[in-house]
Amino acid sequence: MSFIKPKAFTKNPLPMNNFSLTKNLFQFVKFGLVGILNTAVDFGIFTFLNYLIGEHYYRISQIISYSCAVLNSYYLNKSWTFQAGRRFNLIEMLKFLTINLISLGVSLFFLTLFHEKYQIGILWSKVGATFFSVIINFFGNKYWVFKKDQIFDEKDKNIKI
Repeated sequence: MSFIKPKAFTKNPLPMNNFSLTKNLFQFVKFGLVGILNTAVDFGIFTFLNYLIGEHYYRISQIISYSCAVLNSYYLNKSWTFQAGRRFNLIEMLKFLTINLISLGVSLFFLTLFHEKYQIGILWSKVGATFFSVIINFFGNKYWVFKKDQIFDEKDKNIKI
């Protein structure tokens, strides 16, 4: 006796083939590598500025260090991760800045919350704040800033990117 699956359970609910799944995973890995470099830039400048001007001004250090990492992020994510072309695009840049301003606001919120309310050390507070920043940045960049136009293949109804 053989088991017959109902038709509803045999169809993949996501219009994604193995190639697009692999491409998205590879893209996420590239985003992560750029993120590691950006985090090093951010933490390095943040630590240096805290040493130079004092921990009392950690919000100023955060804004400056985050801004330096954002410039690096834009260039590398545009040209390498999402391969969105080399030409300058004002709308794309404004979207990128919007996502990063939102992310900066969220990171400042969590940095202050962890450091002042919960009395966590400044660098550990920054680690926690960075976690939330990464999530906002990946999804905002992938699905809004560097989103490629999707082309539908009428033959098999799969999305090709």
